[in-house]
Amino acid sequence: MQKIIIPIVIFCLTLFNIGLAQILPTLPNTASIEACFPDTVGYKRITVGPSGRNYSDLQKALDAAQPGTVIILDAGIVYTGGFVLPVKPASTRWIVLMGSKMDLLPAQGTRIEPTAMTSDPKFTEQRLAMPSIVTTNLSGIPCFSTEPGAHHYRLVGLEISAHASVLNSYGLINFGNSGTSQNQVWQIPNQMVLDRCYVHGHSQATIMKYGIRLDCTNGAVLDCHISDFHSIGFDAQAISGINGPGPFKIINNYLEASGENILFGGGAASIPGLVPSDIEVLQNHFNKPKSWWTKDPSYAGKHWTVKNLFELKTGTRVLLEGNLMEYCWADLPIGQSGYAILLTIRTENGASPQANVSDITIRNNYIRHTGAGISISGSDDGNGIRSKRILIQNNVLEDINGPLYGDQNTAGPNDGTAFHLGEPENLNIDHNSIFQTGPITWAYKKMTGFRFTNNIVNSSISSGGYQGIYGPGVKQGDATFAMYFPDVTDANKQFHKNVLIAGDASKYTNFKTISQNYFPSKYSDVAFVDFSNGPKNILNYKLKSNSAYSKNSSDGKDIGADLDELIRSLNQKGIVLPCRCMYQTQINFIKFKYIQIHLRINCKLQHQIM
Repeated sequence: MQKIIIPIVIFCLTLFNIGLAQILPTLPNTASIEACFPDTVGYKRITVGPSGRNYSDLQKALDAAQPGTVIILDAGIVYTGGFVLPVKPASTRWIVLMGSKMDLLPAQGTRIEPTAMTSDPKFTEQRLAMPSIVTTNLSGIPCFSTEPGAHHYRLVGLEISAHASVLNSYGLINFGNSGTSQNQVWQIPNQMVLDRCYVHGHSQATIMKYGIRLDCTNGAVLDCHISDFHSIGFDAQAISGINGPGPFKIINNYLEASGENILFGGGAASIPGLVPSDIEVLQNHFNKPKSWWTKDPSYAGKHWTVKNLFELKTGTRVLLEGNLMEYCWADLPIGQSGYAILLTIRTENGASPQANVSDITIRNNYIRHTGAGISISGSDDGNGIRSKRILIQNNVLEDINGPLYGDQNTAGPNDGTAFHLGEPENLNIDHNSIFQTGPITWAYKKMTGFRFTNNIVNSSISSGGYQGIYGPGVKQGDATFAMYFPDVTDANKQFHKNVLIAGDASKYTNFKTISQNYFPSKYSDVAFVDFSNGPKNILNYKLKSNSAYSKNSSDGKDIGADLDELIRSLNQKGIVLPCRCMYQTQINFIKFKYIQIHLRINCKLQHQIM
């Protein structure tokens, strides 16, 4: 029986600055994932193809392969079927399934680009240099699924798709399962990696449910292009997970789906008490093509149901960092209101009472062209576990545009709102640059431990008449703090060193003696390098050296996002420590006024998103 090690982290970080506790999220522990391409010296090689190969049947090759085998498929050949990855004897050696023309594909650490040219006149594009795994099953059987307890499979350099005749696909790759076939820990697949693959649906379908289901432990999706997942009247995801405990690495992929580009939760786990945990989502490009939007001139004629870019209905110790996240619009009444990110605990009507969305870090992301920003419920309609320890730091939110992408309900909470807030505990929003059309917050439940510091944010009056730090039933500013954030005071500086552009200082008189916040009347008063050209080059959102807000934050930096740090995270570079792993794991960074701790493991090769 394959032994599965599930890391458990039971501590959180508490920092002290001027005598006040700041509770920060615990970051994911993904060290047990063997993300690097294994050393295959001494592995057996077997070939699969239509003629002159060891096998003509891929399933027979998979059944025969033992740990320590490389299965090589002919480039450009279509392999039809739904293939099962069988359980094998316990081993730390891998079964690697790969194409015969890997030399024409990018090295590990570089994302696949399906139509990028190669140097081969026969296989002129990357996608043409891949073997094609195609399901033709009209009942929606996936291209790959796993037996209970399967382990150490790595799929590399494959095109994985559904045939045009398949109009209802319920998933192309299942790393694990749910139900009675996976309701015990020993049945969970372990060490499952998708590496430099092109996974896609097609536009003729009604349902293309998802690309990859991560119902495993130690799972990774690396350098892939995952596109064309969409449904009419149903959710669809590029990557989803319900019944896998983690850890997971999702690094440097293109992710395209009409529902949630990534979703954890959305159904009840079959394993009692399971919560997906220790999840890294780094350097990905989340996108919904504008050709899916009914209001865009490029609209292609299929009205897919649109929801959001990233959602957690359950998940703990999650790091969302260095991602480009763009284009999400309201699609009511079946879809949603156009938020980029949702952190919404769902106990699935009591079937998953353990559902938890806590220890979430969202940092160094570039989020743009959406109807609203980030929605955090904090609980499932008042029931179950409360969300705790959420950090939103050093992000740029640009063109969060209610009139353009929103639900057109100017009297409601979703029209260009930056943060829609229920009742999470210890929510820390720090050093962000936010350019939105609606209020900064729309708080609807009382919360504790709220911190809003060192941010540059628009605070002009929205088309619905809302402005600034707002919650319904009271006026913005002091009254909202008293109603919804009662433990935030002038003395504790939990609302401190913010630049509220076009804000109304008269509404924030309770925060001006010890706490300091600033209310320039217009964008030009902030002294950005070149605000109007920020969308062309994000570095234009930096502050000029003579800005009143330069080097004026609580930690001595510029107020707003550190654009240099954000760019470094979007385009991760630099060799710091030699090690065999090609993927960087950032363990933690903690910065405050007097102490800076910066811990990293940096690995041998880089990957680059942009």
